[in-house]
Amino acid sequence: MATSMDFPSSSKKRKYSDNVDQSSNFQELATAYVAVPGPQGERGIQGPKGESGPQGPLGPKGDKGDPGKDGRDGKDGKDGINILSPSMQNIGWALYDNLERKPVRTGASKGQDGWVNIFVDAEGKQTIENFLPRESVALWNPNTRKINFRTVNIGAIVTICYNLEISTLSNNTEAWIRTFIEGSENYPTTYIGLLKYQYDYEMTVSHTVFVDSKRSQGSGGMPQIRTDNDSSVILKSIHIQVS
Repeated sequence: MATSMDFPSSSKKRKYSDNVDQSSNFQELATAYVAVPGPQGERGIQGPKGESGPQGPLGPKGDKGDPGKDGRDGKDGKDGINILSPSMQNIGWALYDNLERKPVRTGASKGQDGWVNIFVDAEGKQTIENFLPRESVALWNPNTRKINFRTVNIGAIVTICYNLEISTLSNNTEAWIRTFIEGSENYPTTYIGLLKYQYDYEMTVSHTVFVDSKRSQGSGGMPQIRTDNDSSVILKSIHIQVS
C-alpha cells in the first residue's frame, strides 16, 4: 500500500512577488557576511633550499670564436737512430730467384748423414736486390752457395724463406730442412712433416737466424734438406730479410 509523503511546495504555487522578495532577502544576508581581507602580516622565515631540478635542454650552438694565436715552436726532435735494433743493424731484404731449376736427389744415403745442400743461382728474373740494407752487399753468395752474414752486424736477426718443391717417390716420406752454420750449434732445423702420398709438394719454410758471434758472421748459412725416402727437391727462390 502506498504511503503519501510531503514534498516541498513548488514555487509556482506562490506569487511571483513573494519569490522575488525571498530572493532579495537571501542576497541581503549574503552581503551582510562578506569576508573583508585584513592587513598583510609580517614576512615569514625563509624555508630550506629545495633539491636541484633536472638539467635543461642543450642550448643552440654559439658563433665561432676568433682564431687563436700561433703557438711557440717545439723543441727539435731526436734523430731516428733509436728506432734501430740494439745491434744497430739497418733493415733490408732481397729475393734470389733460381733460373736453372735442376732437381737435387735426396734420401737417407745421400749427402752427409742424409743432409743434402740446396741452392739458387740468383739469375732468375724475379731476383730483387733493390732493398738491401745500407752499407751491405748481396745477402746470397752464389759461388759459396751460402747466405752471406759478413756485412750483417753481430746481434742482427736474419729471416729466411725457402720456396721449395719436393717430389716424393714413395708414400709416407719424412722431410727436414735446416740452415747450417759451420762451427755453431745455434742454427734452425725444421721438421717439414710426413708427406703422405707420392706427389709434387710446393711449400714455403721460414727460418730465423740470430747472428750471435763472429764465427757465425763469417761462416754464413747453408741451406740443407733431408728425406728418409728417395725424393727430388727444387729450391725455386730464397727471401732473406735482415733487421
